[in-house]
Amino acid sequence: MKPSLLHAALAALLAGASAPLRAQQAEPAEPPPVRCTEQECREGEGVLLRIRSKGERQPVTEGTSARSGEQALQPDRRVTVSQPPPGRAVATGRFSLRLPSGGVIWATEDPNLGQPELSVSAPSLVAFEGGRIVKPVPFYVRGNYSDFIERMEILIFRNTDVDRIAPLVTVPVEVAAVSQLEWDGVLPDDEPFRNGDQLVYIVRAHGANGIYDETVPHTLQLVRPIEADSQLSGLRTRVERSQGTALGLEQALQQSLIDTAFAENGLRLQNIPIYGSRIRITGRDLPDGTSLTINGDSYPVDMERKFVAEYLVPVGQHRFDIAVRGGRDGLEQQHALDINVTGKYFFGVGLADVTIAQNSVSGSVAPFAVEERYADDVISDGRLAFYGKGKVHGKYLVTAQADTTEQDLEHLFDGFTEAWPQDIFRRLDPDLYYPTYGDDSTTYRDVDSMGRFYLRVDWDKNQALWGNFATGMTGTEYAQYVRSLYGAALSWRSQAINPWGDPRSTLRLFSAQEQTAPGHNEFIGTGGSLYYLRNTDILPGSDQVVLEIRDRTTGRVENRITLQRGTDYEIDEMQGRLLLTRPLSQVTRENVPTLTRDSPLDGYEQRLLVDYEWLPSGFDDGELTAGVRGKQWFGDHVGVGVTYVDENRDGQDYTLAAGDLTLQAGKGTYLKAEFAHTESFGVPSFFSDNGGFTFIQANSTQPDRKGDAQALEGRINLRELGWTKRDWSGGAWWRNTDPGYSIARHDTGFEVTEYGAEVLGRITQQLGMYARYSKAESGPEQFTQAQASLEWRPDDWNTLSAELRRVEEGSTDDPAAGLLGAVKYSHQFGNTLELYGLVQATLDDDGGRYADNNAVAVGGEYLLGDRASVGAEVSTGDRGDSATVDAEYKLDRDHSLYGAYTYSTDTTEYESLFNPTRQNGWTLGQRWRLSNRTNLYNESQFLKEPDQSGLAHTFGMDFYPAQGWNLGFTLQSGELDTVDGGHVDRDAVSISGGRTSVDTDWRSKIEWRKDSGSERRTQWVTTNRLTHKFNDSWRIAARLNYSRTTDELNALAGARFWEANVGFAYRPWNSQRWALFGRYTYLYDLATEAQLGGADQDQKTQIIAFEGVYKLDTHWEFATKLARRDGEVRLGRGSGPWFDSATTLSVLQARYQLRQKWYALGEYRWLDVKEGGSQSGFLVGVDRDIGQNFRLGVGYNFTEFSDDLTDFDYDHKGWFLNMVGTY
Repeated sequence: MKPSLLHAALAALLAGASAPLRAQQAEPAEPPPVRCTEQECREGEGVLLRIRSKGERQPVTEGTSARSGEQALQPDRRVTVSQPPPGRAVATGRFSLRLPSGGVIWATEDPNLGQPELSVSAPSLVAFEGGRIVKPVPFYVRGNYSDFIERMEILIFRNTDVDRIAPLVTVPVEVAAVSQLEWDGVLPDDEPFRNGDQLVYIVRAHGANGIYDETVPHTLQLVRPIEADSQLSGLRTRVERSQGTALGLEQALQQSLIDTAFAENGLRLQNIPIYGSRIRITGRDLPDGTSLTINGDSYPVDMERKFVAEYLVPVGQHRFDIAVRGGRDGLEQQHALDINVTGKYFFGVGLADVTIAQNSVSGSVAPFAVEERYADDVISDGRLAFYGKGKVHGKYLVTAQADTTEQDLEHLFDGFTEAWPQDIFRRLDPDLYYPTYGDDSTTYRDVDSMGRFYLRVDWDKNQALWGNFATGMTGTEYAQYVRSLYGAALSWRSQAINPWGDPRSTLRLFSAQEQTAPGHNEFIGTGGSLYYLRNTDILPGSDQVVLEIRDRTTGRVENRITLQRGTDYEIDEMQGRLLLTRPLSQVTRENVPTLTRDSPLDGYEQRLLVDYEWLPSGFDDGELTAGVRGKQWFGDHVGVGVTYVDENRDGQDYTLAAGDLTLQAGKGTYLKAEFAHTESFGVPSFFSDNGGFTFIQANSTQPDRKGDAQALEGRINLRELGWTKRDWSGGAWWRNTDPGYSIARHDTGFEVTEYGAEVLGRITQQLGMYARYSKAESGPEQFTQAQASLEWRPDDWNTLSAELRRVEEGSTDDPAAGLLGAVKYSHQFGNTLELYGLVQATLDDDGGRYADNNAVAVGGEYLLGDRASVGAEVSTGDRGDSATVDAEYKLDRDHSLYGAYTYSTDTTEYESLFNPTRQNGWTLGQRWRLSNRTNLYNESQFLKEPDQSGLAHTFGMDFYPAQGWNLGFTLQSGELDTVDGGHVDRDAVSISGGRTSVDTDWRSKIEWRKDSGSERRTQWVTTNRLTHKFNDSWRIAARLNYSRTTDELNALAGARFWEANVGFAYRPWNSQRWALFGRYTYLYDLATEAQLGGADQDQKTQIIAFEGVYKLDTHWEFATKLARRDGEVRLGRGSGPWFDSATTLSVLQARYQLRQKWYALGEYRWLDVKEGGSQSGFLVGVDRDIGQNFRLGVGYNFTEFSDDLTDFDYDHKGWFLNMVGTY
């Protein structure tokens, strides 16, 4: 057991990711004079320092006098620095600004640039009347790297210009951190517009040498003035409620635009190189009613009277003029910060620890049972560890970490460069730590390594590292390789770009020694948010989750969205459980380009793909895996890419070799060709249609497999080429894969061929058309369809659509063909109600061989204000009946709550060609736009900073733009056919709610799902989060996840889990003497039968822990810890006797400063193990600081047990010599 300095140094090393940022701030331009007396120093009206001497009134020395000498009187020289009351926090140090009316503003320089940000906001509804926009449209643009931008502009397009090639309007934007501007609303005369039309706008930022960045597109909808005014009135009500003050319409609109721009990062394309440092200007405890500007730009102050501004700046001097208005006195205060960015930085912490100890061993009578190192009379342990981060020339950021872990000195560097999947740095589980530490700190990992050594160099947009990395090969269709490995990796791209925004050269190399096996699981949405993975004990940090939107008929991927951990989902790696933030339904009809329906509730399928790494028993590690991906543009129009991956396996090496060619004539005109070849299988792929209670293996794992994949895709935009003035585009594709071709996301075991063509355009301003032909063949099955659709909108209120569609389905030898026709009419009543009707008829049934598909549907949508809507639809036909009721409430332009109830009786017999696991009878249960906005709560306590987005979420404290309640729900009902041929009726309900305020953040969700038919399963799921601040001294945080699934057909096939965690922190605001933390954790797990590992037993664990520190005076410091762990396990699924264990540990420590640089330590420990007896012991020691970086200690260990609680066999005690060096 070591002195507490070792534990403190180790804690600092492990927290190296939160290295302190170097504050750098000049004095104000005209600083007030500093006046000092014997008791205090003042700067103007503010107190810099107040001293109360205790030397004469409360001496700690005995028998001394004024003549005793400096050394003898040194212990009496003690001072107390006063601390201000709550509400008037002061950031101490020479680099802070104190505001006379309260609050503090300070600046920090961080060499880690973080994420470039650029966002834009504007009203979503624009008043339109008489063919023109009624009044100017305001825009608000925010960015954090304006020093690297030469010019900016807002480009506005028609929403039908999907390639954004012909802007209607270009609006110049002033280059600044924050820009406010207005567009006069003038549109081209040759482009007629009507109510209901949509415009799309982006911000394009230009750098040097033709390089540019772009934001994601946002929409402006042209509406009648009454609708725009209604939205503005509702907006004012919401903003007034959140701000707690009365506002005018224009003030409310401006505040809303500011909040939106600061709450997101809208960059879609980022090419402009950035170097230098990141400057953050932060403020706290500003007076109520304060408004703030920096260099003339407005910045929002949140409900907790905090603000933050961020700037990425080059090396050199930078001036920031800060104006604070309002507050109690209503006066304006002017301040200036002159910050010198040097571009040079180094932060490091190092630890060298050597212990030489006398050893007396007993308690193990068998010599072979004693570890070899304890057989000697003298043992020597050591540890070397460091973390360092430095910046060179304002460009190269170097991060390094090494840790030998505590070992015998003779074997200190054994396996230093090898990976260890169970490394502590990969096990940062919130359940292992206190849920709250009573402050606004945020912890994230700056290094990611399974091994003992990590090195990373970042420059421009490039990176070289030794450590953990994601392979990241996802840019092509058939050469995707998704793994998380440990080894060496290089990611490089040129700064030059082509006219389409792509870097002219890219290169990615990696080489790794495999220590884990890959896993790939695919799930159909169940209507719920809980999904059990095939494997347990997942390698933390290796999960990669993707939502694919697929055409259920052909299997073609229409859209692919990468989900963000901590925002869109959370994962329990140990138990292999995935919890989505929102429930995932089976299908969506959004963007489906057909009127006719093959089933009553037809639509695109939503499939969840999860890739991860895990460690199977008996895994043959140590094999080499290497890969390369490169692409080079020759000129502006020809791009060539190559991919090669080689996995060395025991007798079944896997190889992926691919090449791709791009011929690009414009943004919407190109030809792409791809060829790929694989040998062996990529990864065992498992599919589940019930959330992980059963799995089927979707591919073959025979090692002698091999196959090819080819793809050809072309697209043309006629308007871009100047062939037409209206929006016309067309495309064609051909794909073919052999049965033996295998990558994780494409492995069917059949030969698959798909080809087709489509065209989309506008004949007149009122008349549009869409036509498509496609044919797909998979094994003995084929599916062919041809369709032509017209949409006519003669005025603002009426729309008429018609479609003809021919379908061939069944075997390739004798398919059944049918011709379907459909007509849809919709009418808008006023600005709130839309009704529609649809008639579908089978015009040709191929002599009765094609099952009739006649149907009638009616529906409507009613708008409640500008944010809420209610819709309904009923349909009946030859293939079944359906009913849908839905409601939507828009939180903002990116997020909405959507609830729906659906009912379907689907008699469709045809199975999906590429997805035989296709399910029918489901409807969209939510509309949710996925983003990477993250709330820094316990569920994602350990974040990697590159995943954060939005200025409000990157500076270590929560930002509350508004407060209030939220509510969402989903109701679903339908039928489906399972993968094993059964028939299941499935109902699902999900309700969510929460509240956000200054002191409280609460979110809860409860779900219920019931399967009946061939599967009879009932599932309950609830997730709950709560953080609450009672006052400036007391805080609590709690989390509760619970699920119980019962199976009526097999009682042992259910599953259940509890995850409960509650903690508190007491840190008095007016004293640094006290600190008290506590937590209680309850964990219970019963895995599903289909999971590998842990499925044969139940486990329960309870942990309670308290820890406190009290500093009596300048000499005495006391610390204590009390912890108890109760565990239970039974070796049967839901049956059999429980075997329990319990361990209780208590520690009491006292430290005393003998004199300057001398310390004494005494520590007592008591350990009680159920049915193992109790043991206790104590340690005493004396330490001496030698210089600032070295401590020498000697002591005697009377302890009857090791401080390693897994080691109960040995009684090793005696003298020890401990040497600790820190940097």
